[in-house]
Amino acid sequence: MPVQTNLQVRDYPALHAMAPHMHDAPSMNIVLGGGFIERIGMAERHYGRGHIAIFPAGMVHSQRFGAAMTRQIIFRPDENWLNYLGDRGTKLADAPHLADIAFCHLGERLLQEICEPDDFSAIASEGILMQILAAFARGNEGARRPRCPPAWLRRVRDLLHAQSCAPLRIAELARAAGRHEVHVAREFRRFYGASIGDYARKLRLESAALRLADPRADLSAVAFECGFSSHSHLCREFKRRFGVTPSQYRGRQT
Repeated sequence: MPVQTNLQVRDYPALHAMAPHMHDAPSMNIVLGGGFIERIGMAERHYGRGHIAIFPAGMVHSQRFGAAMTRQIIFRPDENWLNYLGDRGTKLADAPHLADIAFCHLGERLLQEICEPDDFSAIASEGILMQILAAFARGNEGARRPRCPPAWLRRVRDLLHAQSCAPLRIAELARAAGRHEVHVAREFRRFYGASIGDYARKLRLESAALRLADPRADLSAVAFECGFSSHSHLCREFKRRFGVTPSQYRGRQT
């Protein structure tokens, strides 16, 4: 899938100023050096190296550049990518922006492909732009994430802890929360950084590890009590998480 058209490198002289203007198509800008102040309506933004922004078509803005030359890479993101960002909550109409050292490194790699092209530069540039857009999407997702999960989602997590070894289904958790299953699954991953299934598996493995501290506990019994289908199922998941088998783990506890 194409991600850009009209890839350009632009240099702006020191102390240059651009009067209020707008663009006919959306653009994405990466600042590689220098910096400038941008005015959008009554608000001002300060951009420096490693800053990246999306400007929607028709947004009026003006710019005042600093005491050093400013270099930017400018390209037009593919419409499918803009739709993807918008569907995931990025407010494109607000000209979203981020600053991160990652954009410095990616921008420098992209500049090299532009300035020293060879037979592979087109596909290399496409790959770098995909990384840039992915980093931008992740950064905006992190900025949007509320700090405190809502009460209904905390109830879901508490229920998982209270019945960590029980075969809970997402439908049951959704009924307890009074929310749709898809909404519960999405918000759980958003706040706790893992799917409900992965989180529940972690709790079961931690419970199994606690029970293995008892040298009299039968491994197959521990597996079934903690919600695993078999001894081998427990061994496989246990080693994947802790790097050792249940027997090896038990041996280290004695």
